[in-house]
Amino acid sequence: MTGVPGDQMLTLRDGRTIGYSLYGDGRGRPVVHCHGGLVSGHDFGPADEDARSLGLLVISPDRPGVGRTDRLPGHGLLPWVQTDVVPLLEHLGVEELCVTGWSAGGPYALAVCVALGSRVVRCAVVAGALPLDDPTTLRELNRLDRTLIGLSRHAPGAVRGYFALTRLLARRAPAVLLKGAVRDLPTGEAAAVTELGRWLPTLLGEGAADPRGGVDEYLAMSAPWGFAPEDVAAPVRVFQGGADTLVPAAWGRELARRIPGATLTTYADGGHFVALTRRREVLEYLAGGLR
Repeated sequence: MTGVPGDQMLTLRDGRTIGYSLYGDGRGRPVVHCHGGLVSGHDFGPADEDARSLGLLVISPDRPGVGRTDRLPGHGLLPWVQTDVVPLLEHLGVEELCVTGWSAGGPYALAVCVALGSRVVRCAVVAGALPLDDPTTLRELNRLDRTLIGLSRHAPGAVRGYFALTRLLARRAPAVLLKGAVRDLPTGEAAAVTELGRWLPTLLGEGAADPRGGVDEYLAMSAPWGFAPEDVAAPVRVFQGGADTLVPAAWGRELARRIPGATLTTYADGGHFVALTRRREVLEYLAGGLR
């Protein structure tokens, strides 16, 4: 396939519009990136040069109701692959691919593996979540996400207000968002995120572009996956920070245990943003699986 790196739009047959970005080598080997929670597909931006140097073309779509993509109320992991990913791959002429997902994007990456089967050569899950329809697992989730899941189910207006405020702060007071986001990160990760300036506040604003879409994201995050980790047949490597305060390190071990043949790479001092600080290693793993 070939593509022109940068921001793109695709109108689907049903009239919905998908916003997506292409990073790396315009003639490179395709990798689908599933962005993190609360942010947009632009979260891959800092790794653009790494992808280019490894000969990868990274396709990073915004999920429904996030960034530039129209809402799809009630969407789930596997339905999202069929409604958004499959038409996008057809549009770009992609057959064989790798896939990666960060945080809330991890389950979406695994859904791509299940839905597309042998077309997926390798998958990298970075600080990814376990199924959150399990009450025990949900109780282990960090307080903010757990609260927003509960409110999305029972008081969605409050969550819409939260995202509206986030969007406002991203425009008017990005430093406030940045300070709160890096507060509990390991020192090295906090410095790496801070050095990127408005990167993270901008992502948070894009993630809150449609507050109703934010509610949709949390409902999808906590709903049954529609498959089990044991159903994933593609080669998978889980990358996990041992000091992650958003996704427990034990989840990375459990996910790797449950996915047949999966391997685990742990960074003892890494936090949730190993997706940023260790992105090169993630991409090297994926590049090794593509011809």
